[in-house]
Amino acid sequence: MAATLRVESTLEHDGDGLARFKILGANAEFSACIGTWAQANEHLKLASALKGFSAKADASVAYRFGSTGTCELEVSCLDKLGHLGIWATFTGDWPVADSERSQTASLFMRCDPASLDTFVTELLRFSPGSVNQASLSGLGP
Repeated sequence: MAATLRVESTLEHDGDGLARFKILGANAEFSACIGTWAQANEHLKLASALKGFSAKADASVAYRFGSTGTCELEVSCLDKLGHLGIWATFTGDWPVADSERSQTASLFMRCDPASLDTFVTELLRFSPGSVNQASLSGLGP
């Protein structure tokens, strides 16, 4: 079954440089979504971290997106044929129900380098004031 990871934002901020982003992930078994605040150029930093991945068969990259509510991405090569594995871990911004724990969800998807390149290209096309979306398509676990 198909899996997806999507980043959305208008990049608008109220003068503090922080923009609201929405990150969604889903595969056949799990789905998660987080709204987070991050620097208005955070999508460019993510694109830079992923651009050209994977140059080596043992390559991996970790990236933490957001400041209040986060999505931690771990991208690694699964084999020498270029297949990629992506873990996305979503963590809520505040503890829940008088506990010290925030909600979390982790999901896994597989994809190919061409799909990752398309995702990076879509991130680079984000424009302030527009409804922007970058989607990474792949397969579930």
